Amino acid sequence: MPRERTFARRLLISADATGYGRRGDRGQARLQRGLLKVLGEAAERAGLHRAAWDRQVAGDGELAVLPDSEPEPRVVDGYVRQLAAALRRHNRGVSGDVRVRLRLAIHHGTAVRGAESYDGRGVVEVTRLCDSAPLRTALRESGSDLAVILSGRVFHDVVGGEYTLWRPSDFRKVRVGVKELTTEAFLLVPGHDVHSLDLAADMPSSPASERRPGAADTPVVQNNFYDRVDASDATFGIGASRR
Repeated sequence: MPRERTFARRLLISADATGYGRRGDRGQARLQRGLLKVLGEAAERAGLHRAAWDRQVAGDGELAVLPDSEPEPRVVDGYVRQLAAALRRHNRGVSGDVRVRLRLAIHHGTAVRGAESYDGRGVVEVTRLCDSAPLRTALRESGSDLAVILSGRVFHDVVGGEYTLWRPSDFRKVRVGVKELTTEAFLLVPGHDVHSLDLAADMPSSPASERRPGAADTPVVQNNFYDRVDASDATFGIGASRR
């Protein structure tokens, strides 16, 4: 088969539920049933045709390769909103291993059908995004049932292009570094201010261009002394640099 016939760029969704490994057999089975239930319910309510998706399910997660007939803005907007609502309904009044909490990544990239599964850089990227530290931390710190990360391509084309009801300010730009992947991505936690979350423990310090608009920079001055100092006429700190 000519190489060009194997090339395909598709919309990709990676979903992963937290806490699978620490549950017993019955707890894992309940989690998987709950996961598939909320994913299916959200797709149906968003007007998507999940039966046409190529899905690879593995315990606590799912990789979905969507056909071109599924509108990308509807996935980014309606599906994400409906998934947040489905999780709220499923988790209402429950706790422990019955509760389902999800990380979700959306990317548009290469996906080539292999003998057993899909391959391609796009598949690798969406999987890495779903497993990234910023997304894991956002879910943990928010206490939410759902945390979402969009690749830069999806964010700029769909959200930045104003094809959804999401505003760019609903998202937080982060840098993702997982194994061979280093890229920018955009976090969303439906129902929460993602900018208020402390992600510092799991991500490198962000340059000024990645901070929330309007955030003030606070200069930090440190003075170190290693012997006796006569400071009677000295000025330390910020004022010293202005003399």
